[in-house]
Amino acid sequence: MVRKDRRPNVLLITCDQWRSDCLSAAGHKVVRTPNADALAAEGVLFRQHYGGAAPCSPARACLYTGLYQMNNRVCRNGTPLDARHGNIALSARSLGYDPTLFGYTDVSPDPRTLAPGDPRLKSYEGVLP
Repeated sequence: MVRKDRRPNVLLITCDQWRSDCLSAAGHKVVRTPNADALAAEGVLFRQHYGGAAPCSPARACLYTGLYQMNNRVCRNGTPLDARHGNIALSARSLGYDPTLFGYTDVSPDPRTLAPGDPRLKSYEGVLP
């Protein structure tokens, strides 16, 4: 239970190339995922979520920006997020959260906003671009 004077912690996990039923919490009869099940039991498990696009990077861009692929313009893996569009991390930051993106990702900053050779064009960890 969240106290009224505290904001809830938010952990958004996106997985690459999982079927929707590949968690025991989602009803898989063989796969056992006790740690993910414990997180799901204390939070929200989206059982009827559909990706906004394919493959994975355009789908994540739809999730992060709330825009359809034709509007966010991420049409293939490795396409950077357009700096003209907001995203879930920037919105969270404006509410006082400290969002961080880490792990496997092919999301990168808009190259039009960086100097050539900027290391963030090859590797990224931090707030969504």
